[in-house]
Amino acid sequence: MNALTAIQETLAGTAARVGPAVVGLGRGWGLGSGVVIAEGKVLTNAHNVRGGEATLVFSDGRKDTAELAGADRDLDLAVLTADTADAPVIDWQPGEPPAIGAPVVALANPGGRGLRATIGFVSTADRSFRGPRGRRVEAAIEHTAALPRGSSGGPLVDVDGGLLGINSLRLDGGLILAVPATEAVRR
Repeated sequence: MNALTAIQETLAGTAARVGPAVVGLGRGWGLGSGVVIAEGKVLTNAHNVRGGEATLVFSDGRKDTAELAGADRDLDLAVLTADTADAPVIDWQPGEPPAIGAPVVALANPGGRGLRATIGFVSTADRSFRGPRGRRVEAAIEHTAALPRGSSGGPLVDVDGGLLGINSLRLDGGLILAVPATEAVRR
């Protein structure tokens, strides 16, 4: 097996394992993504939620209206409640931040238009940035996995499918910042 085949198999395998937990968000002009974190709960970016609700599109094409359960506008994170039915829950075991150079997979379902998965590498896991309301977000994960419009709120995972962060912000030069999936974020 050559290196490119191994990369393709890793990406396809991770997408197959995690993809069913990734949801699309859409309401009006806005598109986004999210991920099932518990039965009846979806994590996404707060900026994807307008008016306290969002339309979710699951991997099987089913649609449901989700309601905002809570948001941290400083971190740009929101938890939505909805009938997640048989959608699997992503593996979330907060641990050490990924090392520079670690391979990562970014997944999204922009507005419910189909699963996207890209592979990249961690540039740094110790990046800080200012959130939408000016609060400093520490230990953000900067990575190179390219993402299309509507991908914010989708999960950043390791190659085994474990949640590392929620993709949030595109930087000049194409780098992406993800809010780390720490124990504090989980609470």
